[in-house]
Amino acid sequence: MDNDSLLKEVIRRLDVLIALQIETLGGPEAARPTTKIQRLSGLGLSPSEVAAIVGKPTNYVTATLSRKKKVKKHKEGKK
Repeated sequence: MDNDSLLKEVIRRLDVLIALQIETLGGPEAARPTTKIQRLSGLGLSPSEVAAIVGKPTNYVTATLSRKKKVKKHKEGKK
């Protein structure tokens, strides 16, 4: 990995950490693991990266994202 790509990776992870800090100040809803998982995934992290940050197994993260995707599709279908 060259210096430029390493720097970009570090910057991306710092952006994620800043976003998490801001959300933590948002109250109890923002501190829930499900909310953190969805937010981190939305920021472009892979399920394994999300799992490492949240402290949950990768399978838990994948299942959480899958459930959320199903609920979203179900709600869109009712419109």
